Amino acid sequence: MRYRLIDHDLPDEAMAALVALLRENAELAALESVREIEERLPVFRRPDDPRYRDILLLTVNWTVGQFIDLIEDSDDPLERLLGYCRELGAVTVKEGIEPEAWQAAFRIGAGTSIQLLSEAATKYPGITAALIGQVAQRVLGYLDEITAAMAAGHAEGLAVLQRGGVDVNERRRRLVEALLEPEPDRDVLRELALDAQWRIPRRAAVVALRRRDRTRRPSVPADALSGLHLEEPCLIVADPDGPGRRRALETELGRGWTAAIGPTEQVTGLARSRDWARRALHLARFCKMDGPGLVVAADHIPMMVAVKDRDMLEHLVAARLGPLLELRDPQRLRLAETLLACLECSFNANEVAGHLHLHAQTVRYRQRQILALFGDVIHAPERRLELILALRYWRAGTVGHM
Repeated sequence: MRYRLIDHDLPDEAMAALVALLRENAELAALESVREIEERLPVFRRPDDPRYRDILLLTVNWTVGQFIDLIEDSDDPLERLLGYCRELGAVTVKEGIEPEAWQAAFRIGAGTSIQLLSEAATKYPGITAALIGQVAQRVLGYLDEITAAMAAGHAEGLAVLQRGGVDVNERRRRLVEALLEPEPDRDVLRELALDAQWRIPRRAAVVALRRRDRTRRPSVPADALSGLHLEEPCLIVADPDGPGRRRALETELGRGWTAAIGPTEQVTGLARSRDWARRALHLARFCKMDGPGLVVAADHIPMMVAVKDRDMLEHLVAARLGPLLELRDPQRLRLAETLLACLECSFNANEVAGHLHLHAQTVRYRQRQILALFGDVIHAPERRLELILALRYWRAGTVGHM
């Protein structure tokens, strides 16, 4: 018996043990791989379509099974699997899943399978770490062939659609505009999404964008809809609260763009998410938060409400911070920073010291200065929110951060 995929000088008994080990763990590896794929790649999470998970599991199962067959039997052609992958790649055009997402999915599955195999191999004395390493190395080459076939199928499917006069990008632009309507019709959205090859998620959010660097185009996540054609550019991001999604968005959008994300909504409520995201983006400009981080609208509600009426805020600053404003810098800035921290930490000197990276005795000295300026009014519960808003607004316009 010849073993097509692995070069070795081991006796047949050792290779037979390896094949037995692979077959014994194949089903578990497939199940665990699908779980990892769904957890780490939200585009593959489809709780409203159990049939899709079955297809994903079938694909992973067959891929694992074919790999084992190719180790054991050199006459089992790889072309049969590659043909299936080309067909699957063509189908994914309508599903809105890019080849890169499938490539990531297969690599996650391969990593999970190899880890399980390595753990199980300790039970078989004839199977060495070197042999497992050979399997892992061959898996990577095997994946390259599979993903190349899927990419080719995807390109063929896309070409067929384009030859038929279907402009997928234009369909997606129309879908974005429909999703951002105040009260979109769910049936219309479903039809537009089908035409645009975009899976409607259970929940989504809008990310409002402002360009900082004219030479860069934002990196759009594979399962997001691009609204860069709009006068106020944005993205519609599926399932933004999933594990690691916020960090991934910060990484993808933080280069050259300021990004603000609105609250997560049902797809019929994305106009609200868009409005919040825009207000957060406006706040970021006013407060000079145009950095690489993702501005989360829900984290800045009081200030977003306040800056809608700048005249009232100016009056609030003058009425509540008068004694402070009469001081000169840098004392004025130091005491403003300390008063804000005191209000947010209930005047606990130790907490304020930790927040400002100061000695507690320094904080207590500043607290006495603040009390001499304002009197006991700074401890009045009904004035706490007013003082915080006034301080944040004044500091944003004075020192360029919140």
